[in-house]
Amino acid sequence: MIRSVSIKRLGLACAFTTATASAAFSHPHVFAEARMEVMIDDRETVRELRHVWRFDELFSATVMLEFDANANLKLEPEELAEVGRIVHASLADFDYYTSIIHNGRDIGILAPDGINVDFRDGQLLMFFAVQPEGGLSLDGTTSFGVYDPTMYTAIDFLNDSDLVVAGNTNGCKSAVVRPDVDEILAQNQESLTEAFFNDPAGNDFSKFFATRLELKC
Repeated sequence: MIRSVSIKRLGLACAFTTATASAAFSHPHVFAEARMEVMIDDRETVRELRHVWRFDELFSATVMLEFDANANLKLEPEELAEVGRIVHASLADFDYYTSIIHNGRDIGILAPDGINVDFRDGQLLMFFAVQPEGGLSLDGTTSFGVYDPTMYTAIDFLNDSDLVVAGNTNGCKSAVVRPDVDEILAQNQESLTEAFFNDPAGNDFSKFFATRLELKC
C-alpha cells in the first residue's frame, strides 16, 4: 500500500509533482541520464517510446533513505514497486516528461502500464514505455524529447547514441538536435519575457532547450 503521507515529505515532490511558481524557475536540483528508443512498426507507425532514466547519486540516496522501510540499506522489490507507483501517478499530468511534436502539433501521451524501478551501483533507475495518443504515422517532421516542464529535474542524453530509432522508417532521416541556449534566448527574449509575466507558473520554457530526436520523412 502506498504510504498515506505526501510525496513532499518523501523528498520527491519537487521532481514528481506539480511545481509552484518558485520551483518552476529554479535551477535543476535532480539530474538524470536518459536513453530513449523510438519503436516503429511495419506500417511506419510509432508504436511506443521506451525510456530509461538513471538518477544522480544524491537524489538516489534520498529515495533510499525515504523508502528503505526495514533500514537494511537495500530497496526490496516491494519498496521499489512503491516508488514506481508514486512516480506513475505523479507524472501523469506531465505526460511522463515525454514530448512528441508532429508537424508543429503536440501529441498527447497514453499513460504507461507501470514504471519499473531498480537500484544499481548507488543509483536509482526507472524503465517504462509510453505510446502516442491516437496513433502516429511517420510523415513530415516529428520530434521526440524528454524534459521536465518545472525545470526542477534535468533529464538529458549524454551521447547521441542514447537516442535510438528502431524499426521500419522507410528512408526517414533522423538527427539529434541539441539546442543552443544562448541562441534560443536571443531569438525569443521578448516572447519569453512576456509569457513569464503573463503566467509565471504555467509556461513550458524548458521545451525550448530540450535535446530531441528529429525524424524527417
